[in-house]
Amino acid sequence: MTQPILTIEATYSTLSSSQLLAKVVPQYKIPNPVSCEFWHRGLNDTYRLSSGTDPDADDFVLRVYRKSWRTRAAIEFELEALIYLHQKSANVAIPVERQDGGLLTSILAPEGERYVIVMQYAKGKILRFDKAEDVIIFGQAAANIHRCSAGFKSHHARHKLGLKHLVDEPLINIQPYIAHRLSDWQFLTELATRLSKLVQETDADNNLDYGFCHGDFHGENAHEHNGQVTHFDFDCCGMGWRIYDLATFKWVIRLLGKEDKLWDSFLDGYQSVREIPDLDLGLVEAFVGIRDIWFFGLNTKNSLAQGWLNDGYIDLHMGLLKGVAERLN
Repeated sequence: MTQPILTIEATYSTLSSSQLLAKVVPQYKIPNPVSCEFWHRGLNDTYRLSSGTDPDADDFVLRVYRKSWRTRAAIEFELEALIYLHQKSANVAIPVERQDGGLLTSILAPEGERYVIVMQYAKGKILRFDKAEDVIIFGQAAANIHRCSAGFKSHHARHKLGLKHLVDEPLINIQPYIAHRLSDWQFLTELATRLSKLVQETDADNNLDYGFCHGDFHGENAHEHNGQVTHFDFDCCGMGWRIYDLATFKWVIRLLGKEDKLWDSFLDGYQSVREIPDLDLGLVEAFVGIRDIWFFGLNTKNSLAQGWLNDGYIDLHMGLLKGVAERLN
């Protein structure tokens, strides 16, 4: 007896490179696209597009957003910010127009509707932060993003990088994964309350530096080419406290064991372009903790796609957060 073929819906699919090249890429203003290769899976899927046979020809990046990860309006906010930054002479990877003048393409994947954008590829390589000079130019580029975005406003709705997004929502996602570690959960909730209260009290008169933030200044979302740093992947951007962007960099170099060596050089680079008020700098340690809570919550929320959460991962982040608590003391 022949068994019936069962239909099973997908929660996450990897889209065909050849289908994207044949059906989606021609809708964009890309001269002679010849290849599309799957490149990287993070929060979204990234493909590398090549144009022509000239090795010096510009390459492009195609991003397929995960289903339900960002609303259409949120992506429109991101794209609008990139265009604004480019117009203000910031070094960012800019979106490529469709043939009809739009930027965003909607496609129907096995799991449902997903969105696609195409960006110019940022030439160069990721800075490894092995020397002070790398950190200085990265800090300068980060400051330039903040400086150039000073007047940015958007009519598109997008979450703000406030305490709800950075602390409250992540805690909801984290709780099921450390329910078996009651003392850690108690510590985490107490620390989160402490951090939130510290920010709220300091910003009671809205006097912290606030504006457009990249949201993910950890270093791997930027390429250096001939001494120039170009930022890309603004998927975590939004309006928020600018010190959060700086604290994100301090957070990553702490994880890398390079904080003592590099933090002052990053600040020197940043402040050579744009000043940071002392009031904001006084909160940098609190925002290191807030960044880690957000990151912890991000990974627990996406654990089905990541598949590597375990007690070792939890130990790493609880250790960092306990270090933040000690520094605040």
